[in-house]
Amino acid sequence: MLRLLRIRNKRKKRRVYTSKSISKDVLSVALKRGFIGFSLIFLLFACFLTMPVQAAEGDMQMKLPAFSIELNGKPVDNLHLKYPFFIYKDITYMPLTWEVTSTLGVQLHYSEGGLTILRGGGQMGGGWFGWKKEQYPLDLSGSHDANKKYTAAMPGFGLVINDMYMDNGNETYPFLLWNDVTYMPLTWTNAHDYLGLQLRWKGDSTLDIIGGQLQVLERIYYDDAEYLYIYPTFVTEKWQGSLKVKKSMDETPVWMTVEETDALRKRIEEESKHLGGSPVTLTSKDDGLYYEGMKLLPKEQITVDSKEAGNPFIREITGTLYPLGSDRSFLDVTKVTAYNYGNSMTDHYSFLLEKGNAKDVSDTFQNPARIIPNPDGSFWMASNGTSMMRGRIVPGTRKLALVTAQGEIRLANQALGTYDVTVPGVTNPGLHPLDSEGRLLIYAHELNFDPQQSPNRGYYRIDTDLRTTKVEDLDPLAQETPYLPTYTYDWPVYRGIDGKLYLIRKNNDLANYTDNTSMQWYDHQLLR
Repeated sequence: MLRLLRIRNKRKKRRVYTSKSISKDVLSVALKRGFIGFSLIFLLFACFLTMPVQAAEGDMQMKLPAFSIELNGKPVDNLHLKYPFFIYKDITYMPLTWEVTSTLGVQLHYSEGGLTILRGGGQMGGGWFGWKKEQYPLDLSGSHDANKKYTAAMPGFGLVINDMYMDNGNETYPFLLWNDVTYMPLTWTNAHDYLGLQLRWKGDSTLDIIGGQLQVLERIYYDDAEYLYIYPTFVTEKWQGSLKVKKSMDETPVWMTVEETDALRKRIEEESKHLGGSPVTLTSKDDGLYYEGMKLLPKEQITVDSKEAGNPFIREITGTLYPLGSDRSFLDVTKVTAYNYGNSMTDHYSFLLEKGNAKDVSDTFQNPARIIPNPDGSFWMASNGTSMMRGRIVPGTRKLALVTAQGEIRLANQALGTYDVTVPGVTNPGLHPLDSEGRLLIYAHELNFDPQQSPNRGYYRIDTDLRTTKVEDLDPLAQETPYLPTYTYDWPVYRGIDGKLYLIRKNNDLANYTDNTSMQWYDHQLLR
């Protein structure tokens, strides 16, 4: 027998609770003081156990929807669902049964005082070998007339969504009761904002309610003419390595084996060699660090006192050289200082080398990810950011510099203002970043440390005179990155070899933003 989460009112004298049972003044004070939480809601319910309130009589007329319903892409036989979906005031109402809520990843907790609905539930875990996601078959023992009107009642008990107490009696679209089962209105606030559900219309005839899905697709790491290649968040079989999906998005993603993934990774490493510089030998002398007779750093910058806190020691000092034409080059020096408690600190030093002289430009630019030549003899140097500890990127170190034909370094960051600047696709070995006019596509994100203020951000085209043109069509895409990622590999937007922008959204929704196309796949399609 299928379990149903119901709140019953079998006896007329049973105490049930409405929104009027809780003092608005008490609730207002608690909200202002920040004390409303999961435990407090139940405490509030308990405080009014001595206040009997009768549930409202049933007088709400509902009907069955004229459109189809799907749960995570699977059709629902609403005419035979024991507790069907209804329409009231042109809003879809969802039955809060155990099967439906578990399928959508929603938790229900009920007590003598009322019902609490929580985001997150069902079998949301996973990620180990042999794991299979539990299914929740729907009860199809009902029989309903599509032309009939059904009478619902207002619940007479308290209702909470997450930590928000619902004043149900004053709601435009209230929760309802039908056959002792609670029905929730699928408003955007309830479904999307509170419970994290996705409501998607397929044409005009089908409403797909999406929730409880595992984010299988994590990050696009490579592409070719036909496919995008994606790392997963987890695997459930030993042989699984990564996934590939056609750019046309007309097929379900295909799992690649570990061997296939490793072979592709090695190929990417070979193709990427032209993006980075070449390692060079640095020489330590009594008075400092040298490269080909040019002094780079004084002795005090390449030594540490091992008696200091953490017993530091220099783990390594390495150099990488990036040619900038035939007469000039850029040298990046990386120093790693290790400590006995397991952490390490990374410092970068940068030098512009020309005619046997080394000019320290560490304060201007560090850690290039790619050098991009321009037709006029200048070079773009793009940095995805400098990490200091545990790979975390230091704010303000995502930079784009132009080395002019005369050897002057100019920063695009300064031309734009106080911004981090990245070049989408800069690490993609098959992408030619310049457009037909010789401009770069860049993303600029304002450095703003005020959590109450949204930072300015957007996509621009920039030329070698550091003139920028806003790409207005990409403003909505910029809004999808409200915060700069902490790590380089967390950047959500991928630029393919075709120059198009791709990203992975919630619920395994893969979007080709440039062509305004997308496709979403469900757990039952991705999990094997």
